[in-house]
Amino acid sequence: MTQGGNDWDINLDELPATGGDITDRMDRAGVLSKRDPLRKGNVVYLPPAGDVIILGDLHGDLENLKSVVEWAALQSHPDRYLVLQELIHGGPDDGQGGDTSFRLIEEAATLKCRFRSQVQVILSNHDLTEVTGSSILKNGKSTGKVFRKGIENAYGASFQHVYQAYLRFLGSIPYAVRTGHGLFISHSTPSGEALKGFDYSVFERPATLADCQPGGSVYELVWGRYHDQASADRFAAAIGAQILVTGHQSSMPGVKAPTSRHVMLTSDGPLGTFLHTALGIQMQQAVLMRQVRKIRTLRPRDGA
Repeated sequence: MTQGGNDWDINLDELPATGGDITDRMDRAGVLSKRDPLRKGNVVYLPPAGDVIILGDLHGDLENLKSVVEWAALQSHPDRYLVLQELIHGGPDDGQGGDTSFRLIEEAATLKCRFRSQVQVILSNHDLTEVTGSSILKNGKSTGKVFRKGIENAYGASFQHVYQAYLRFLGSIPYAVRTGHGLFISHSTPSGEALKGFDYSVFERPATLADCQPGGSVYELVWGRYHDQASADRFAAAIGAQILVTGHQSSMPGVKAPTSRHVMLTSDGPLGTFLHTALGIQMQQAVLMRQVRKIRTLRPRDGA
């Protein structure tokens, strides 16, 4: 199956009418993700020209996502890339006890179908819990249960078909995106203890069930929480990176740098941010931190 052709085109302005429309869209996006020409194994390698926009955790914030997409104007910038993560579990309630963050999966799949390699979605810990059937408690509630309730409320009898299509899409996405000038973009990085047994081959091969469970390397990559300088230096050296751009940990200012290697972004809520930087130009952490922008201060034509 080729990358080109009108059969793959998706109109961003068309609202899906049925669960069948959504399952088709998810599966198209999944194929494009798996067969992305920039992808090698479970890592996407961006070219050395153009620029990249990196978002942190969105957690159902469709307003912030749409603001950045409109500002990015990908259709006018064929060498601009957009990296998304942590789309689900959070955001507005549907009024019937359901989480509406599934709409961000649909939006991301639509963008993938339209812009192909320009849009990359990387695996996050909340994605992994859905794919593996595990659970996260947040404010005393199971995020997965509320998430599935929202899908059921929206799609009724088609719920299972739609939900399984979401899982197929989430199971297709890469673990990281990297650039030729030293950026390694992943949802998190392994903690010091996890690094002792970390299997770097997960970036090159299909994951096993053990990889995705606590103690496994995929799990530890997306769940890493405690970051010290020595561990950051060790991980960066092992993968040949200079700066580690991640999400996973919320930050009231929208960005933080717990080590001299990390730039951690939070993209949901009124303080949400993103990083916009050039490809092919190596930059110090301090410069990258100054390139982080607040989402809700954007004006659409600024990015055009």
